[in-house]
Amino acid sequence: MLKISDAAHFRRVVAALCLVAAPLLFAAAEITTPQPSGSAAAQLASFAQHRNLLVAGVLCGLASSMCFVPALFGLLHKIRDRGVVYAHVAAALIIYGLVTQAAVFGINVMFWVMTKPGMNHAAMVNLLDGLHHGPAVVGAPLLAGQYLFAVGVVLLGVAVWRARLAPRWAGILVALWPVADIALSSAGDVATLVSDAIGIAGFAALGWRLLTAPDASWDTPPAIAAEPVPQPHPSAI
Repeated sequence: MLKISDAAHFRRVVAALCLVAAPLLFAAAEITTPQPSGSAAAQLASFAQHRNLLVAGVLCGLASSMCFVPALFGLLHKIRDRGVVYAHVAAALIIYGLVTQAAVFGINVMFWVMTKPGMNHAAMVNLLDGLHHGPAVVGAPLLAGQYLFAVGVVLLGVAVWRARLAPRWAGILVALWPVADIALSSAGDVATLVSDAIGIAGFAALGWRLLTAPDASWDTPPAIAAEPVPQPHPSAI
């Protein structure tokens, strides 16, 4: 039960639920959003054929971005010691990626409007063709956001692994999420499904760790085993 009056309980549960929901909604956005190729006319025709999926992808993507923010702040609160720097750099990169993704969602809404029945088809094709051949500097920040988001997720996995916030395999899975997506990019939809499954598993493990933790642990740093003190070799005594 969500205890709104208990700040530690509320923040812990919200962060845990968002850690589970964010990658799930991200995967839903990737799967539902049409990815047409070819000429501007062919792409516009594909968008027109899948208008409902286009809107569903936008809504899932926005919901995912909203969930990533409290999830990130929850992890930043819990990650201490050796993972702090990695976690904060990761959060900055991921948030930049989320901002650029919001801009991309706005463009997808524009595509949805362009394919509305009654619109001047020839004019919309010319508009889309103009967008494709516009100055590269216009789309560079959006493209950079995609890659910086991926780098941020990798660093977040490293931070979780170094801080021992959860089982180390959880941090490894989080870091492998974008790596698998890039490595399997030639596999098409299979790459999306496999990489998203890896990300969902990693973040779900983090969410479950927070969800099952006692409220008293919210402001308590995770216990880290002390490094063994090297003993001098007998010959050196």
